[in-house]
Amino acid sequence: MVIAALCGLLVGSFLNVVIARLPADHPPDRSLGGRSRCPSCRNQIAAYDNVPVVSWILLRGRCRACSVRIPAQYPLVELLTSVLWAAVAATSSSWQTLLPGIVLMTLLIPLTWIDMHHRILPNRLTYPGIVVGLAMSIGFGPQPRFISQHWWWLEVVISAAAASGFLLVAALIKPGGMGLGDVKLAAMMGAFLGAPVAVAMFASFILALLPSLALIVRHGMAARKLAIPFGPFLAAGTVVGWFWGAAILTAYLHGF
Repeated sequence: MVIAALCGLLVGSFLNVVIARLPADHPPDRSLGGRSRCPSCRNQIAAYDNVPVVSWILLRGRCRACSVRIPAQYPLVELLTSVLWAAVAATSSSWQTLLPGIVLMTLLIPLTWIDMHHRILPNRLTYPGIVVGLAMSIGFGPQPRFISQHWWWLEVVISAAAASGFLLVAALIKPGGMGLGDVKLAAMMGAFLGAPVAVAMFASFILALLPSLALIVRHGMAARKLAIPFGPFLAAGTVVGWFWGAAILTAYLHGF
């Protein structure tokens, strides 16, 4: 668990690079290779100034070269990645559960931040996520998160198709309310989660309802014209689905 947390910090540092470069306007800037640079003065960041969380604290959240403030996003992404990796490690009983959980959480973090700031869910993350999710869920065999232990592969395929199909219908009914990026993210969720994606989707809508109500209270009916990205709520719902989805869904089904 401690090792997972430390590795999560390092990977979180790289995820900050993904978040900064993937949505860049110019294709050459989208390369994930090369050393990190200050987004303000463009000076290359030294290795000793690139230690996750620690460097940001020691520099008091500012670039050593130009003293421009470095967003708190950087240590937050690193810490969140560390916490999620540690949580997956603590709740995994085998590497077949650990590896998909690590990959899923790692994908969710940049998708969340990019959608919050740019209102897009990049295909360079969602498409590989769908493929890898299906490959791991089907290839690793039945897992505790699946409801069916005999037809798990069919459960995974149906879950991915159903989750994405549900949001696709919503996008077609109200164009502009739901994007195709959300549809692809839902497919990725189903690929990793299986049937508990139902819990993840429900949690996503409940979580999205809270800021929606706040906007209605503040802006009245004009809030209907205010769009909020749905990707972060899908990501949060996925976390709920991964850690508690199977237990919630099993309890619900046994209630009948």
